[in-house]
Amino acid sequence: MFKRVLAKLGVGSATVNLLLNRDEYTLGDTVEGQILVEGGTVEQHINKIDVDLVMSVRAKERVFSHSVETASFHTPFRVAPSEKKVLPFTFTLPNNLPVSGNAVRYDFVTRLDIADGIDHSDRDPVRILPPERLNRVLRALGSLGFREKHDSRSFDGYVQEFEFFPTDFMRERIEELEFVAALEEDGIRLLLEVDLRTLFGREKELKREVLLENSLLEDESALAGHLRGLIGEMVENPERFSGFRFGHRAHPHQTFSKYGGAIGGLAAGMLGGLVLSELMEEAGEAVEELGEAFEDVGDLFGDFDIGGED
Repeated sequence: MFKRVLAKLGVGSATVNLLLNRDEYTLGDTVEGQILVEGGTVEQHINKIDVDLVMSVRAKERVFSHSVETASFHTPFRVAPSEKKVLPFTFTLPNNLPVSGNAVRYDFVTRLDIADGIDHSDRDPVRILPPERLNRVLRALGSLGFREKHDSRSFDGYVQEFEFFPTDFMRERIEELEFVAALEEDGIRLLLEVDLRTLFGREKELKREVLLENSLLEDESALAGHLRGLIGEMVENPERFSGFRFGHRAHPHQTFSKYGGAIGGLAAGMLGGLVLSELMEEAGEAVEELGEAFEDVGDLFGDFDIGGED
């Protein structure tokens, strides 16, 4: 009797553990493993088991979390004291999630729903890596001397951004290179963004949309040469690539996120509003601070008699 009371309080109750075959996967992969349920000190009735893929995104020093998808096991069962039950587990990752990075992480959270008792849960971190086609683009840029920044792979409320700094090619003229990507059947669509170094430390932003066909992606040397030509053309003809508008929306990434394979596009529907509100709040605070600064300057000059009567 005493053991049963303790089990209801979570002491000596059944536990659950998700055992995955590995902890790194690429977009679109099928995750495989086992769910291990171990009985406690008394027999207990299990209502169901839920396994959530939870995505956490850091934006402006805040972390936003959301369940991407849930795999549920609704068949109730009983587990005897010290009994071990093993259930097979499979889960197919969507193609348009953000990939893991310093601002994006994933966990599988497994919840054991215990009748008339405290539920037990298990958390297993996993890394979601870019698919091979996108890896080829990253390696091609690396061969040109572009290095991915520490805060690359952030989510801006619409899609995931990949950010690089030059160490060789166009190092004296390019401040930063960015892109967002959509995986299509025929290739990878990129929205390339190049920030040029200009006088007085200011930057000039250039943008262009390109489609890298699968035949080109298969040859990394040719791909690197093609990217070199695209980037060089932007730098040498900045007037052609400034003032870029993608579709009819104010923010180009908003339209880009509508592509079925846009990297991070799935998160736009889940976290977009939360992240955007945070970003807008930060922008509003910055504008307010700038306005106060101008007021201070106005007050300062108001102390002087400028252009008054002799």
